[in-house]
Amino acid sequence: MKHLKGLLILFLFATINSVFAVDMVEGEWELKVKYTVSGMPVANPAEHYRECITQEDPIPTSFLNARNCEVIEQRERHRTIYFRINCFTEHGSVINEGQIRFGSMRISGKSKTDLGDVAGKTTVMRYKFTGRRIGECRN
Repeated sequence: MKHLKGLLILFLFATINSVFAVDMVEGEWELKVKYTVSGMPVANPAEHYRECITQEDPIPTSFLNARNCEVIEQRERHRTIYFRINCFTEHGSVINEGQIRFGSMRISGKSKTDLGDVAGKTTVMRYKFTGRRIGECRN
């Protein structure tokens, strides 16, 4: 009887996890990222990145030019992931927060990174991105 209860709990946990997983297709995605920096009047041209996105690691970070990013907070609602990540860059640790909306083969999202005081001004980088799945991940 104990084993049956354990199996039932394990089954329910697995079912709940799959219900709350974002409906997306894992693979290599191409991102088009536009960013602005507070206080800069000129918009920067869009940049393109490629990144492997999986159910276990659904938050794209390639455009942050970071060596390592750690998820601080992640919650999912419908087809959207809301997140806060701590990334380590050549200038130190920064917090990036935002959201990603998944379609089966397309994503869109936005995020921001508060860089703190730069040359006497509070500086915030804001990112808007779109993406499309282009194939399987290359390992």
